[in-house]
Amino acid sequence: MESALTLSTVDRAEQVLFDNEPEIALGLVRGLYGQVLPSSDRGRALAIEVVCLERLGKHEDAQRIVVDMMREEGDDHAYILAAGIEFSELDAPLHAEVFLRNLCELDPNSSVAWYNLAIALGREDRFVEALQAYDRCVAITPEFSDAHLQKAYCQETMDDLPGAAATYRRYLELNPEDGEAWKLLGIVESDQRRFTEAYDAFRHAVKHTQEPEDIYFNWAITAVRNADSEQQRACIDKLQDIDPEGWRTLLTRADQEENDGQVWAAWELLGEAFENVLEAESDDPDDDEDACSYVVSVLLRFAYRHDMREHAQEHVLRVFEEQLFTEDVLESLQALEGRLSNTATSFQVVLKCAAGGAESYVVYGVSTDDADEAGRLALSFEERCGPGQELTLYSIQQLTSPDEGRIGVYWRSGDLDRPPGA
Repeated sequence: MESALTLSTVDRAEQVLFDNEPEIALGLVRGLYGQVLPSSDRGRALAIEVVCLERLGKHEDAQRIVVDMMREEGDDHAYILAAGIEFSELDAPLHAEVFLRNLCELDPNSSVAWYNLAIALGREDRFVEALQAYDRCVAITPEFSDAHLQKAYCQETMDDLPGAAATYRRYLELNPEDGEAWKLLGIVESDQRRFTEAYDAFRHAVKHTQEPEDIYFNWAITAVRNADSEQQRACIDKLQDIDPEGWRTLLTRADQEENDGQVWAAWELLGEAFENVLEAESDDPDDDEDACSYVVSVLLRFAYRHDMREHAQEHVLRVFEEQLFTEDVLESLQALEGRLSNTATSFQVVLKCAAGGAESYVVYGVSTDDADEAGRLALSFEERCGPGQELTLYSIQQLTSPDEGRIGVYWRSGDLDRPPGA
């Protein structure tokens, strides 16, 4: 009973810290002082306490605790592992790497240590080092299936598609009934234009899932790439049976209409998918944000491809109203509204915003020919986001040298309480 209560306290402290309440989280953790806790709970509590102190600006106190606890607990492998994992979860990569590398040195034959080090390195986009750690992990424990799966994700991110396919297949030797992994293998094979292999992977995926909609959607994309109208039609039929008004069904039907030269029919289907996914996103933002971004990007790229800029303006207006500014959406807006330049330069533009007596800042990444135009583009973009705001240009910093590129906004932050670096 005591262990369950203490674990609950550590979990609550973690959640409070995720909610950006470090003082409250710190109080919860320090309330555990003097209690007899399992090594894993103590390690997690240490990581939470250190991160709380750092977020409160008490860096010397945080460093002292790390040194003291490593001296006291440095030979407790479970403690070090738990602390390293928790630091990684709390986005404290330097601490995570120190603890996990230390564990790998203490116990070089621990596949769990190498696996968690790989996870931490991958979160920092240090994919080459992460792959090396995954290789150490599976060399020690060849049947460590999660390591094979995470390694495949890493290889795919690095565009090593043949390597990713081989690693997915190794994982599937150990977990042949994982429908999601079969789907991911199918996508990787499709991206390599290995269509026979992709079809086979999707067939396996469908056999091992209760939710085949996304499988048939990616299968249909593969059929389009392969100019395989029979497979495309079969996938559409399956999607129609599952959810005739779903965005995947509508996008797949739009692909077919476009292939048949029916541009306006395709455009109407894309518009319907756009409205449907916006409605779904408003009902459950966490579940549908990625889908919304994907559908909006597809619609905007279609408009660019068919020179339909004027017809897309009502959708562009919705993009600004809903502030759907993911990287993919902004890239699609650049293509639709921007222009190519031989002297494109990347700038960081910081705007100061005032509304209702409160001040905030927003940071833009803008690609354009000169700093003055970068400022104008950022101001114009922000005015479209929140009409009526009082906007001033706070700073402009050049990030790259002139090169070929597309003019426009390619990144936008959320509202910030203070400018970057303040």
